[in-house]
Amino acid sequence: MAELIYGFDPLCGWCYGLVPAMRRVAADHPDLPIRLVMAGLISDERVGPYAEMESFIREASGHLRTVTGREPSEAFFRLIETPGVDANSGPPSVAIAHAAGMKPDRAVEFAHSVLDAHHGEGRDLNRADTYAPLLAAIGLPPDLPDIHDPQLWEAVWEQGRRIGLRSFPTLAVVKNGAAHVLPPEYGPERLSALVARAVK
Repeated sequence: MAELIYGFDPLCGWCYGLVPAMRRVAADHPDLPIRLVMAGLISDERVGPYAEMESFIREASGHLRTVTGREPSEAFFRLIETPGVDANSGPPSVAIAHAAGMKPDRAVEFAHSVLDAHHGEGRDLNRADTYAPLLAAIGLPPDLPDIHDPQLWEAVWEQGRRIGLRSFPTLAVVKNGAAHVLPPEYGPERLSALVARAVK
């Protein structure tokens, strides 16, 4: 049986841009398993004040909007300008992995809600209480592992790093033991058609 590997990072603007297309894929292919794989886009020495990335993100936002129809909100930019707010893929990766372990069939939905909360609503993904309403929406209590534990970050990212995941988002259809990496596509209908062809 085919499986769709979804190379993903919760701080990735292009992953935020892909959400409508991925929702279309999930709706059009309800029997296709989608496996989230993370590898830590902002990790190790890249972790630091989010404000240092603001100019880069603002410059990229226009291109993101042109390609995907989405871009980070002003609430997001207000958040990252706030002193003390770090860019760090670790805490949200742990929260997403926890939700995926508890509710595998809701994992992608939860991951997308994290993207929307951060890039759309300007929620701080370093705060455990950010996830409470998102967990409740998929029927889970607000309890999380220690999202600030670096050992948990590394455990979540191990699989993605082992397979060499470096670009986000990356989509690959695995069929009969072979992986077929899909070309970048952000149009919902076109991405769904690409997936359909790959799983045939």
